[in-house]
Amino acid sequence: MNAFRFAVAGDWHGDLSIARAVVRTLKSEDVHLLLHVGDLAVRWPGPMKGRFDKRLGQLLDDADIEFLFIDGNHDNHDELRALKALPDGTRRLSDSMSYVPRGTVIERHGVRIGGLGGAYSVDRRWRTEGKDLWAALEEPTPAEAEELIASAPVDVLLTHDAPASFRGLTGLSLPPEIVAAADRTRGLLQRTVEVLQPALLFSGHWHQRKSQELVWGDGTLTAAHVLAHEGSWGGNTVLVQWAEGRRPEVMPLRIRS
Repeated sequence: MNAFRFAVAGDWHGDLSIARAVVRTLKSEDVHLLLHVGDLAVRWPGPMKGRFDKRLGQLLDDADIEFLFIDGNHDNHDELRALKALPDGTRRLSDSMSYVPRGTVIERHGVRIGGLGGAYSVDRRWRTEGKDLWAALEEPTPAEAEELIASAPVDVLLTHDAPASFRGLTGLSLPPEIVAAADRTRGLLQRTVEVLQPALLFSGHWHQRKSQELVWGDGTLTAAHVLAHEGSWGGNTVLVQWAEGRRPEVMPLRIRS
């Protein structure tokens, strides 16, 4: 496996300004693979539906960048599941953009990349089903986790939420029942990551930039990274340098507007 670089981005929520800046920055850095951890908001309902998707696809085509994304909780799950499945398990949105369904593992430059998107929406009481909420589809399931595990090994794992053992994340003050509901996904991710033990784990959802090493019983570790949302350009996107026989290096990307 030759050394290569790729980038990973956190939540964008349909924000074209950061999408444009990240893609242009990666073009200048000669990086041709961009991964995204969900809450991208393509095919978002409303009068402007498809505009963000089309413009992002044009930017990616111009920069010769392949864009692979998982789903978050704030994504149009009906539309993503309706996309045509390709032989590798991904679902094509455009020539340069593909959705990685939960439980899917793909390989790029010898690196195996797995996806287990989705999360619980703690703000669902303020959302409308079918408009900006897909409650029955937003959380990953044990069956999807088992599908991913069956496709092991996984070198890089993309999740939307973070596993339960990832500490130091700060959020809203929520009722205990909402916290318990959200923790279903975090517990499922924890069990999945413990089995897979990927070298790298990337998540979003929490709208903040945090890193932690998850150490397993056999002494191996997973370098886990939670990426910030579109409002924090300094913590939204990272570069990864991957070389065989060496621990991968994760570096901040200085996004240029």
